[in-house]
Amino acid sequence: MLIVSFVALIGVAINRYVASIGGPDIPFYAYLPSLNFYILAIISYICAAASYLLIRYRPTEPTKFLIGSPEATRLWKGIVIGLPPIVALAFYMPSFSLIKSSIPLINDYGWDARFIEWDRALHGDDPWRILQPILGFPIITSILAKLYHAWFLLIYFGSMYFAFLVEDRRLRYRYLFSYFVMWTIGGMAMAVGFASVGPCFLEPVFGSTYFSEQMRYLYAANDIYPVDVLEVQQEILNWYETKNYGLGRGISAMPSMHVALAFLFFLGIRRVSKLAGWFFGIFAFLIQIASVHLGYHYAIDGYVSIVLVGGVWWAMGKAVPYIVAEEGNTSSKAREPGLVPTSEETALA
Repeated sequence: MLIVSFVALIGVAINRYVASIGGPDIPFYAYLPSLNFYILAIISYICAAASYLLIRYRPTEPTKFLIGSPEATRLWKGIVIGLPPIVALAFYMPSFSLIKSSIPLINDYGWDARFIEWDRALHGDDPWRILQPILGFPIITSILAKLYHAWFLLIYFGSMYFAFLVEDRRLRYRYLFSYFVMWTIGGMAMAVGFASVGPCFLEPVFGSTYFSEQMRYLYAANDIYPVDVLEVQQEILNWYETKNYGLGRGISAMPSMHVALAFLFFLGIRRVSKLAGWFFGIFAFLIQIASVHLGYHYAIDGYVSIVLVGGVWWAMGKAVPYIVAEEGNTSSKAREPGLVPTSEETALA
């Protein structure tokens, strides 16, 4: 439970700091909705795992089997081991959200012009214009918008997969530690230090019409097929304009945490399954181009995220062997609901 206590202290410290600079004084119970999402995800996992066991073993007494069988006992032990980092994540993510929404109180949004210049220098033109002949069709835009929202499943089910199902302890902790470090450096420190609003907010925040053509296309596409992100962008803008700082709000373009998390999951899952690695590698690529096409990010936001995550993943690969005991199975397979956790794993959790 040390990791839960540590993350809770981080949350309290961030809450106090934001309140001291004029931000909202978020009460502790405001963090509960985040926990509720994780609880629902855990319940979904338990139902799926229990159903798998029942289908596989077809017991004559299902209730008794799920309570006292060795297979079910292993499932419950696996959940107990993975639960502390998941609870920690449930309290950690609102802290990131609070910092993100409080950026205007900490630093000015002053990096957009440079990121536009760097994008043009790298690509020879604005990246969205380069992508437009390929992606500039309403049906494609609509699909990418839905895919962009589907990314949120990685926050919940992606984390639970590594916490509950990955048998390789080093890989499991490498992913979870990388997750915390990635959000702390990228989602908090870099988001504040390189404060930028991104293309979709450039005109309403600064009055610049540089990306107005791109936004006109997105709204025109929305008249044909729903582009779901536009409603979210408007809601975020309303919060910004009314200075309604709080959990689940805020504008931040650099770095792209969508790309960061998608790339991190790719790095982790490819060590479990080559096929899954290919699938989520493509998913990460699509998130990168969608972040540009949908106006949320400059292309360089995603590139920086990839470099950041790559560096964190490498560093955790060096550090985790010293954190996790040498003994234990080092297979990179997914845990079948029923793997017996070791006593060392219980201590590490």
